[in-house]
Amino acid sequence: MKKISLYILITLISISAYATGTEPDKKASLQPSKMLQPMKIRERAARPDIPGSLIINLGWNILQDTPDEMELGNYGSRSLEIYYLHDMPIGNTGLEFRPGIGVGLDRFKFDNNITLNQTINGDGETIVSTADLDEDWDVKKSQLVANYIDIPLELRFFANPDDKRRSFNVSIGGKVGMRFSSHTKIKYSEEGENIKLKSKKDFGLNRFRYGVTGRLGIGGFNLFYYQGLSNLFDGGPDGTEDATKITVGLTFTAF
Repeated sequence: MKKISLYILITLISISAYATGTEPDKKASLQPSKMLQPMKIRERAARPDIPGSLIINLGWNILQDTPDEMELGNYGSRSLEIYYLHDMPIGNTGLEFRPGIGVGLDRFKFDNNITLNQTINGDGETIVSTADLDEDWDVKKSQLVANYIDIPLELRFFANPDDKRRSFNVSIGGKVGMRFSSHTKIKYSEEGENIKLKSKKDFGLNRFRYGVTGRLGIGGFNLFYYQGLSNLFDGGPDGTEDATKITVGLTFTAF
């Protein structure tokens, strides 16, 4: 009876090994004591340790020193920034210097039914001005869009550098950027038909931008603030000579 039980046990182990894609050890089949040892479980490959962070900023844009007619609506005046930052620890101080690169995509939604217009006068000069939209249009959205390649730089402090995922952290820094595209976008309906208009021009926007940033939070979730120090326009509509941008929002760390 004991031999039959032993044969049954060996058979069950053989079937289990076959089902998991492994062959039973022939020596172990002859030595019951080895058969009772726990089977090794394959461990998944560890995730690569990338020396840096991919962050996503979701923010809301505010314009300073612009004419009243260019007042922005809160919803639709947003910013999306995707940056890769390289982490460079400074000794065992909990400080890190983090240079990076990425893109910043800005949207400015006008609260009034206006858009920006760019023309060339008789002297060959480029003129940028605001223009009222047709009163017969049921305007859903009128935006100015500006997209940049940015180089952010920041100094970050972790209260607990041994557990950055849960540590309180704060950073200060800045960024410089270069605009690579811009356009206006208008969405409206007329006589039951939905229409979209897009005009790709620079609209007097400054080619370059720079400003300071601040960020604080816990782990990969932060609040951030950006204050533009450069003028948003360089030859924009009247009254925008000193216009600057503020962005406030949330930062999420992807890795």
